[in-house]
Amino acid sequence: MRHTTLFFTLLALSIGSATPTITYAQKAKIAHSVKSNRPIPLDPAIKVGKLANGFQYFILRNSEPKERVLFYLANKVGSLQETDKQQGLAHFLEHMNFNGTTHFPKNALVDYLQKSGIRFGADLNAYTGFEETVYQLPLPTTDPALLRQGILIMRDWANGALLEDDEIDQERGVILEEKRQRSGLSHRLQEKTFPLLTNRSRYAYRMPIGTDEVLNNFKHEEIRQFHKDWYRPELQALIVVGDIDVDTIEKEIVAQFSDLKNPKNAPKSKSYPITLTGKNQFLAFTDPEVTQSSLQILYKQEARKTQQLSDYKNSLAKDFFVQLCNMRLAEQTRKSATPFLAASLSNSPLVGNIETNGIQITPKPDSLQSSINAVYYTLGQIATHGFTNVELERLKSDYRSMLVQSLKEYDKTDSKSFMDQILAYYLKGEPAPSFQFLQPVLLNALEEIRMADILTYGKEFEDHQNRDMVLVYNDDLKTVPSESILNDWIKNASKQEVSAYQEEQLADQLLAALPKPGEIVSVTDDKKVGTQTLLLSNGAKVILKPTLLKNDEILLTSYSPGGYSQYSLKDFQSATNAVNIVTNSGLGPFNSLQLSHYLNGKNANASPFINEIGEGIKAQSNREDLQTAFELLYGYFTVPRLDRDINKTNLEKTKLSLKNRQQQASTFFTDSIAAALYNNDPRKTAPTLQKIEEIDFDRSFEIYKDRFADASDFTFVIVGNFDRAFIDPYIKQYLATLPSIKRKESFVDNGAYPPQQGIRRAIYKGKEEKSTVAMAYLGTYEDYSEYNNLLMDALSSSLTIKLTERLREKEGGIYSISVSPSLAKNPRKRFGMNISFTTAPGQVEKLVTAALEEIELIRKNGPSQEDIDKYIAEKLLSSSQQMQYNGFWLSYLLSSSIDQLDPARIFNESEQIKSITPAKVKELAQKYLEPSHLFQFTLYPEQ
Repeated sequence: MRHTTLFFTLLALSIGSATPTITYAQKAKIAHSVKSNRPIPLDPAIKVGKLANGFQYFILRNSEPKERVLFYLANKVGSLQETDKQQGLAHFLEHMNFNGTTHFPKNALVDYLQKSGIRFGADLNAYTGFEETVYQLPLPTTDPALLRQGILIMRDWANGALLEDDEIDQERGVILEEKRQRSGLSHRLQEKTFPLLTNRSRYAYRMPIGTDEVLNNFKHEEIRQFHKDWYRPELQALIVVGDIDVDTIEKEIVAQFSDLKNPKNAPKSKSYPITLTGKNQFLAFTDPEVTQSSLQILYKQEARKTQQLSDYKNSLAKDFFVQLCNMRLAEQTRKSATPFLAASLSNSPLVGNIETNGIQITPKPDSLQSSINAVYYTLGQIATHGFTNVELERLKSDYRSMLVQSLKEYDKTDSKSFMDQILAYYLKGEPAPSFQFLQPVLLNALEEIRMADILTYGKEFEDHQNRDMVLVYNDDLKTVPSESILNDWIKNASKQEVSAYQEEQLADQLLAALPKPGEIVSVTDDKKVGTQTLLLSNGAKVILKPTLLKNDEILLTSYSPGGYSQYSLKDFQSATNAVNIVTNSGLGPFNSLQLSHYLNGKNANASPFINEIGEGIKAQSNREDLQTAFELLYGYFTVPRLDRDINKTNLEKTKLSLKNRQQQASTFFTDSIAAALYNNDPRKTAPTLQKIEEIDFDRSFEIYKDRFADASDFTFVIVGNFDRAFIDPYIKQYLATLPSIKRKESFVDNGAYPPQQGIRRAIYKGKEEKSTVAMAYLGTYEDYSEYNNLLMDALSSSLTIKLTERLREKEGGIYSISVSPSLAKNPRKRFGMNISFTTAPGQVEKLVTAALEEIELIRKNGPSQEDIDKYIAEKLLSSSQQMQYNGFWLSYLLSSSIDQLDPARIFNESEQIKSITPAKVKELAQKYLEPSHLFQFTLYPEQ
């Protein structure tokens, strides 16, 4: 099952960090404005009810995606409510609800839903946190009987777990393997730091996964008692969001849940707030797998809740402070003299009642003190001189644009977004207003915010109490400072004299003079698919598909054959890094930082790519900013730039990140596999310091310009809300005038492939008592076709079902298994059937033998009709949904054009899916899962 992710940035800092980005959902959640003490109203479209037994429900009709609904059962119980001898039972009980309930004994629930097209894990899921357990079920709404069964499943999850002895004992091994699967550097770091961060509160000793001692030895009656005590209606709510009739759903809920009883003398649900002691704490942590040193300084405080309208402005102002500081710090990393690789501020929830204001620093080797000086110089500069009005207005413009665009697309909002909001409302008491209400509130807050409102939050990153410092280090840190030394460094760094920030002036336009517009030479209509194909005067081809799938979204992609396969091994590193070198440099008159400033407030972007067999540019925008998107695309063809300084700085960072790359067991494992499969071919193996040294900036720039020197063999696809009258002027001005030299290219097959005969190899790295098994059937795929690809997908699905049943349910030796096909048409027809899982080292041989037995049974007998029916149901369900997204049409139309296939074939896909049979899949399995094609690599701990 999926689990709540703890706020834990320490591991990210120990292996490299990037400037954080803020999503719309995060901004909307913490955006606070308006001088009012009015409470925040719940979205009136949400139907809210409470039964006499205390059970609550929330129902919202939303038609995106169409004919789909989400059911969530939320239980206000998690690991915090466990006694010492129950540690892990909240999570264990979550598992047991999939192993037998009143109406679905044993594995009947998963089996029934798979037959309805619902994937276990990907769709059907659950998670357990400290304070909640949540079950998730997505369903199609086209079958009323299935909808009623969905509510019955929710009823069973609320109160109907069978908790049979044999099922409990069988699941012990599965959960212990889940625990093993999570082990590694992140877990070791968490074990050391989480008690410190939570002030050794109950949170520190109630990790949801539990303890080995309890998981191995708890009595059956203990989990039954936990279920009786805590799975009770007064602590439960059903949330339903989707394309449904609200009144019908409400009647079903009332009928199913009204008779649930609260147990007599049930334990009271307790909260366990973390006490702020006023003390400062310090921890130094090292581990053989730490690849980079880092310092995290966290100031803990009581979490501020958003409860009334006046809260919005305050929280938005703090968000602005963090973002503006991070922009300044990120700017420093462009300079080679800057001693840190990355630095940022954050404001985030920890757990329970606590949030943190954090300063994170990843220094260059043995540069921790100078990194602290550099970071605190920037913070001192901000405290003394503030931000510029230009910086503030730029951020406001971006935020304003986001709010306006979000309202345009509000009626296209996915049900999952509403579900997450209502779930937080029920579990955490967070607000859940409608966006029509919230958007003007946020816009008002935006206009009210002044510089003084923002700068007041600087003091929250310099408190002298409730501060935790965690130093993660490796050998790059020659001398490990003590807490007192770090305190002195920070104290002295805070006293530096600072000068005012000077910002570079921007050019006012990206492109200079444009050529005379080109022409559309011919137009071909495909009325069945709803597309038009245009031939331009420079030879480029454009495929247009207008849609109303989004209110204000236009997507573009493109492709030309060639790619970096065109270049010799001598130029390979320069070729594969060409796009990064150009995009790091900026565009036209702007360096990369200036380009980001130029694009502030504009909803448009474009990005070039070069892969092994081709190159192109992707772009997206709304209607208002479409010209900017086309300018970017035109610019990447005609006015790329080379900034040696920023690229030199970036390559130095890359070298530092590679220095300790192979210390991590998982990285060493994947690198070793690539080296074995491709005989150390530089084109296919992991990056190294030597490869970085081979990059020549000038040659990279030449290669980039060569790849985009000729638009005559480019195919462009544009999908979204537009018509010809709107889009044609852009096509004529920006696409039909791209350079054209009429060359004809194709990709080159450089012949880097695995050997014909399989390999079996053991690899030793790391100290965790854990093994990873990576198996793959690899070889030539002469039967490549879309239909055979469907058969391969069906084979993968059948293998997943059978290997899960054998290795997890019967053997109890794994938590999960991954089975996935990898199929390629170019540069050579190749197939791969990849299988991987994690287990105990002593279990490897037994489980591999069991897996091979199941594979051979499918080769001999074919998959069962039942398993093929499950695949067909799932595939039909996903296939019917894909055409509701612009992104699907974008990639589908491009690939159809490249492969010269009729795009109307998509309307016959369901018939192809229904024609899949066990016999057809068996034939494919016999041919491609041949034992001599098996490659097996196993990671063991170092001996």
